[in-house]
Amino acid sequence: MRLRRWKSALAFATLGDVMNAANVPDLPAMPADIASRWMLDPRITFLNHGSFGAVPRIVFDAHTEWRRRIESEPIERIAPLRGGRGLLEEAKKPVAALMRMRGDDFGLVTNATEGVNAVLRSLEFKAGDELVTTNHVYNAVRKAMQYVARRQGASYREVVVAFPTRGEDEIAQAVIDGLGPRTRLLVIDHVTSPTALIFPVARITRACRERGIEVLIDGAHAPGMLDLDVPGTGATYYAGNLHKWCCAPKGSGFLWVDPGRQRDIHPLIISHHLDEGFAIEFGWQGTRDVSAWLAIPESLKFLADLGWDRVRQYNHALALWAHRWLPDRLKVQQCSPADGHLLGSMVTLPMPAPLDSLDETQALAMQRRLYDEYQLEMPLMVWNGRCYLRIAAQVYNTPAQIERAASIVEKVVNERR
Repeated sequence: MRLRRWKSALAFATLGDVMNAANVPDLPAMPADIASRWMLDPRITFLNHGSFGAVPRIVFDAHTEWRRRIESEPIERIAPLRGGRGLLEEAKKPVAALMRMRGDDFGLVTNATEGVNAVLRSLEFKAGDELVTTNHVYNAVRKAMQYVARRQGASYREVVVAFPTRGEDEIAQAVIDGLGPRTRLLVIDHVTSPTALIFPVARITRACRERGIEVLIDGAHAPGMLDLDVPGTGATYYAGNLHKWCCAPKGSGFLWVDPGRQRDIHPLIISHHLDEGFAIEFGWQGTRDVSAWLAIPESLKFLADLGWDRVRQYNHALALWAHRWLPDRLKVQQCSPADGHLLGSMVTLPMPAPLDSLDETQALAMQRRLYDEYQLEMPLMVWNGRCYLRIAAQVYNTPAQIERAASIVEKVVNERR
């Protein structure tokens, strides 16, 4: 069934009726002005919150105000022995509460990739040691692992996890079976970037602990998308982003480290407080603009005021609907179980033939065309030799926007055929 077109792609008045007509659960109610609380250009159908996130206006204003306050008193606001340390400790408190962490057990970083690099560059590997991840790894993390392995004489290996997948049992078994006697570190995604799957990380970390293997979780997408207990994952190290599903300013991320391993992990920038404590070291990495970090509490408050459960339920329900509806519409296959237990707020599906055979250069050109010609911001990615589209669902998104994306994809596919 085609959804009826709305006069406004951002309207919410008839959303429940449309969802019922499409035979899916109702979405939790959101304020009628929810889309206008972001700064996104209303002319663009923006289905790519997963790449860099997007800040609400109130968070943008808070970030701007912190920049002004810093410039009005630079020493008082930045210097750690003046007011800087206290300001960062306050900014970390709501992050700690949201993800069940102690403030002393994590530091703020620019993004998850920086956190992953901090761990990799701090650890010592020797010839014969093996760094393992999966073929769903984010490419920047792949490159960082390859670089460190090469520098230290270790080896790098990717375990193949099937996609499409039948479920978390298949994923967990593939990863666990892929561990070897020389595996020293496993880097595993919590929510994969190219394929948008939630990996059963707690189950995998348990198996790794039994084998004496440390686990670094790349949690780029998990904070805010999932109800996250970072220590409860069982990881040795956990790097996460706050600028994606927590809607904080760009340049906001964190690195959590198990207390037993903190003395060996250092930020990429070694500064005055080496060996004075994990949190203190990460709290001062030289002169940098910390305004994004200081605005994090405003973003968490914004989402808490909407209701974390309601936000997550809305995003998951919309992604699940896309997961069920788009394959029929576009004549492609689902890539994970229909019940959606491996999905959070995103879903990845194959592009219809013949566009499923686009290479990376062609996919990039097609994505550019979708934006320039149709004002559609939707990532296309080539993974394992096949071209996929990814839909990210945030509370400002609607079924009408996804229906519009499907119509555009159909049009460009028919042109190729």
